[in-house]
Amino acid sequence: MTASIIYYTDNQLREPIATAVREQLLKISQERNLPIVSASLEPLDFGENHHVQMKRGYEAMFTQILTCLENVKTDLVYFCEADVLYHPSHFDWQPDSLKQWWYNQNWYKIGKGDLAVHWDADQVSGIVVGRETALEYYKQRLAEFDPNNFDRKFEPLSGEGSFSWKSDFPNIDIRHNHNLTYSKWSLDDFRNKATAVNFEQTTLDKIPGWSILQLENLIK
Repeated sequence: MTASIIYYTDNQLREPIATAVREQLLKISQERNLPIVSASLEPLDFGENHHVQMKRGYEAMFTQILTCLENVKTDLVYFCEADVLYHPSHFDWQPDSLKQWWYNQNWYKIGKGDLAVHWDADQVSGIVVGRETALEYYKQRLAEFDPNNFDRKFEPLSGEGSFSWKSDFPNIDIRHNHNLTYSKWSLDDFRNKATAVNFEQTTLDKIPGWSILQLENLIK
């Protein structure tokens, strides 16, 4: 089964986050022979880059994902977002079906002092899926997209036939001033607390697989 990385960014991310994420993905790409196809709102020297000339927003993000998928040449794709630091173990795993959506639920959110939080939930940044399956979905997603009536549901088929898994070590979801989704740091931030499955608060030094120096540099 051949695989690629798709990477999409709105080019709003501050340093050193943007460079740290890309350098990590380049290293993983070279070590595991995973081609990178990227889509950006400004030209970017990263993998096979495609410049999407749109205003930042949800429709632009979906368009960027679709652009990547249209240019990928492998069976499987790993979705990679510009503000997530990916652990190599994320790419060790391959699904047994290209027709299902798979979500890596091993992640921590950081960006508020030394606080780190986790709960078991699907995130687009953790998707591993067959290219054809994703291509069909995002073509329809964009065809039906209504900017005036967007339900803010980003995760394809989450809870409706998708599957979850956990890599050996977590990915790091970095919260900052330009996230398209809301940040949640405590149970009080959840309108429906039933969705905060296995909610956990911890500190940066307790996150396995990462050095405290790596993580502290991302939130300065």
